[in-house]
Amino acid sequence: MTQTLLSPVRLGALSLKNRVVMAPLTRCRADNPEFAPNDLMVRYYAQRASAGLIISEGTIVSPQGRGYPFTPGIWSSAQVEGWKKVTAAVHAQGGQIVCQLWHCGRLSLPDFHDGQPPVAPSAVNPNWQMFSPAGMKDTVTPSALTREQIQGIVADFARAAENAMAAGFDGVEIHSSNGYLFHQFFASVSA
Repeated sequence: MTQTLLSPVRLGALSLKNRVVMAPLTRCRADNPEFAPNDLMVRYYAQRASAGLIISEGTIVSPQGRGYPFTPGIWSSAQVEGWKKVTAAVHAQGGQIVCQLWHCGRLSLPDFHDGQPPVAPSAVNPNWQMFSPAGMKDTVTPSALTREQIQGIVADFARAAENAMAAGFDGVEIHSSNGYLFHQFFASVSA
C-alpha cells in the first residue's frame, strides 16, 4: 500500500511525484484589504509541497462570491501577485498546486456585499449560520440570479481561471459541492 501511495502517477496533464493529494482547507488568512495571499500563506503551502498535488483553499472568483472573512481572491492583480509567490514557493520545493475556484452563492451574508443580500439560483434562505467578522450570524434570503447575472458569473470564473494560470498554478478546480453556488443549481433544496 505504501509503495503505491508514494509512487508517481499521471493525473490528466499533470505528472505527480506521488499519489498524496492535499485537499483544499479554508484558512481565512488573507487578512489584508486586497484579500491577497500573504507571507504566512506562502510558508503554509511551501511546507506542504511534498504532496503529489496541493489543491488550494477555496479562492473567490469575484467580490460577489465572498462568503467568509479573509478568504483569498483571484480577481485582482494584487491577488495574482500574491498567488505568484505561493506557486513559486511550492514549485521551488518540487510541488504542484491547482487553484480551487469558489463562489459561495447563498452561503454568505450581507456583511460581505455592502449590506446587499448574497445571490443564488433562487430566493431560498439556507437557514444557516455563517462566520462574519463579528461572529456567527443567521443567513438571509438571497437575491435570485437573472440570466444576465449568471452570464457575468460564468465570465468571472473564466477570468479567475486565466488569472490562476497567470499566477503560476498548474491547473484549476471548480468548487461545486458543500452547498456553494454550483451545488445550489442542482440541489433541490436551493434551486
